[in-house]
Amino acid sequence: MFMFYVAVSFAALSAVPSSGQHSAQTYPRKDAETGVPVTCDQCPPGTCVGSHCSKHKPTLCLPCGKSRFTEYWNHLEWCLVCDTCTEGQEEVHGCNATHNRVCRCKEGYFSTFDFCLRHAVCSPGKGVQTAGTRERDVECAQCVEGFFSNVSSSTAACQPHSGCADNQTVIPGNRDHDTFCSSCKANSVHPQDIKVCNQEMVRLVLDRLHSDRQTQRLLRVLRRVNRVGSAGLGLQELLDVLIAKKSQSGPEVLLDVLDRARLLRLHHDITKWFTVHCSI
Repeated sequence: MFMFYVAVSFAALSAVPSSGQHSAQTYPRKDAETGVPVTCDQCPPGTCVGSHCSKHKPTLCLPCGKSRFTEYWNHLEWCLVCDTCTEGQEEVHGCNATHNRVCRCKEGYFSTFDFCLRHAVCSPGKGVQTAGTRERDVECAQCVEGFFSNVSSSTAACQPHSGCADNQTVIPGNRDHDTFCSSCKANSVHPQDIKVCNQEMVRLVLDRLHSDRQTQRLLRVLRRVNRVGSAGLGLQELLDVLIAKKSQSGPEVLLDVLDRARLLRLHHDITKWFTVHCSI
């Protein structure tokens, strides 16, 4: 099969006219009936040889059929088959009788060994160091201190941690998450302050979930805890309902839910930054 394509390619290349030749090219051949050498006219682009010339008749050229082409003057007995764009490719120039189809990698893909592969995805904690192109893949790098990425992306770079206002509690960020600025007031027993702290706990949980798997696990636990009418509620709504049932015991209830969902890191953060720093 390989030699077949080599032969076809050679025949096609041999038909390219040089600058010193006439537009109508010729090729040598022996008359099929007499064996006498004859000079045949080649066929123009968009056609191929239907029958070779003889001493008494010229070359018969036939037009290329659908999805076939010849780009140059030639003496091929069949037109070449147009390429097909594969998965990950897009068409730049369509196939016609005189031109092959031209394909290139789609946006978000790069070319390697004649295939188009999707750009690499940088996981949370890493960002794009070198942007991907149609010729090369994305290069990811771990976020350095003071920067974070909390998404899986082929385009997003690490972002600097946010700053907090002077009157806010600063929960430090890491490579996976931004700094969390909390308005929960320490040592306050005012109902409004308690409500704010409960809302901040919910916001921290939503901000620090690492994956869809963790989210789904927490959802299952919350639906069991909230029971009636919870099937159609989203994660934030379920968390809001949970801590609104008994605002005074909101942290304890939420900690129990996080423990059941095996979200130990979040359990630790809530304990450290809300049940210790905030008297609720």
